Amino acid sequence: MMAVSKLLLLSAVAVMSAVGQWAEPIRIPALATASDECAPSWSVRDSNVYFVRVRGSDFTVWRCSGCYHRERLLDSDSVHLEQVTDSVIYATFNGQKWIGHRLTRGKRQRYAELVFSPETTRGSTVLTPLRELSDPDEFTMFPALSSDGRTLVFATTRGSDTHTMDLWATQWYGDHWGTPYPLEGFEQSSANEITPCFLGRDTLLFASDGFGGKGGFDLFMTVYRAGRWSPPVPLTLVNSPADDRDPCILPNGDLLFASNRAGTFDLYYAQRRQKGRSQ
Repeated sequence: MMAVSKLLLLSAVAVMSAVGQWAEPIRIPALATASDECAPSWSVRDSNVYFVRVRGSDFTVWRCSGCYHRERLLDSDSVHLEQVTDSVIYATFNGQKWIGHRLTRGKRQRYAELVFSPETTRGSTVLTPLRELSDPDEFTMFPALSSDGRTLVFATTRGSDTHTMDLWATQWYGDHWGTPYPLEGFEQSSANEITPCFLGRDTLLFASDGFGGKGGFDLFMTVYRAGRWSPPVPLTLVNSPADDRDPCILPNGDLLFASNRAGTFDLYYAQRRQKGRSQ
């Protein structure tokens, strides 16, 4: 018992140290339009950033080539955009496969379902619904796939009497996903936990509007130790009084996310602090 408590204490210290690893974020003007920009995701195989533009009830998916260095992201002439034709809003990649969520029409209403692609890159491909994880009576969305492909974390309204969203997980058993379960280790808020993103194998970023913070949705971090997730800690230097959500980690550790701090949702870039870099 004492060993477990010590591990949990160490994980809490690790989280507190890790949340300050990003500098103050800056808006990416090269990707900003009058529409809302959101849902950034990094594809390991083709080294592209994918994101979504939303205007009213319509959305388009875009591929940004070369958008993984600060200098290129902030230079409009260096950004090359190409529209993608699939209907997936949020996507997560691990190099061997990718999973996303899309809206589909049920008997009574539209609902969000998870879909799977065996392809290594995103494009014109057949998408298979993950029916063992989706439920027409619930929303199941915002998937986050671990780098080894063994763990999938997502947000869902299942198990909630108030129809708010919590983070659940499932494990891959070689030919199927196991029974989903809520994240263990901290009590999820009475509001919403959404848009998870893995940082390494044992750290998770996500957005919540239920743990206090600066206002609206804020970004939080939790670390997996001794079979449990540590209590979430806010990314104080990144968060704002507006909505901050949709975290995405680039290969160099820099952070992309969506925020409406300037009015509409835009994509923001937070550079990872390193030894010797100005604080």
